[in-house]
Amino acid sequence: MRFVLTSAISAVAVWLVTFLPLDVEVSGGDAGPWARVGVFLLIGAVMAAANAFIRPIVDALALPFKILTLGLFALVVSWFMLWVTAWLTTLVPWGELTIGAFWETLGAALLISIISSVLSAVVPGARR
Repeated sequence: MRFVLTSAISAVAVWLVTFLPLDVEVSGGDAGPWARVGVFLLIGAVMAAANAFIRPIVDALALPFKILTLGLFALVVSWFMLWVTAWLTTLVPWGELTIGAFWETLGAALLISIISSVLSAVVPGARR
């Protein structure tokens, strides 16, 4: 149940960030509004799965850089996880997350992290 909540929270965060001029776009789901919601939920599920399985490995490998930069390298790890999500969604034919240049998507990754944290604190049952 927590994975479903995390997926939905990630989907809402990505949906909110697509309204901003940060080179984050979602394509697909042109059949109707529910198909569009399904594409966002797919992207949220891919992001939640990537954060659950790949992020601990990346965090362990990036630990020396996080220590040297006093934690600022966590932003780069968040950007990398957004990039991994965008790459994984290119494998799905009916929905895709595309990201642009590094600095814009670094800001998008920061905003997705902030929105996800706020929503996880507000939604009951989403916290660990």
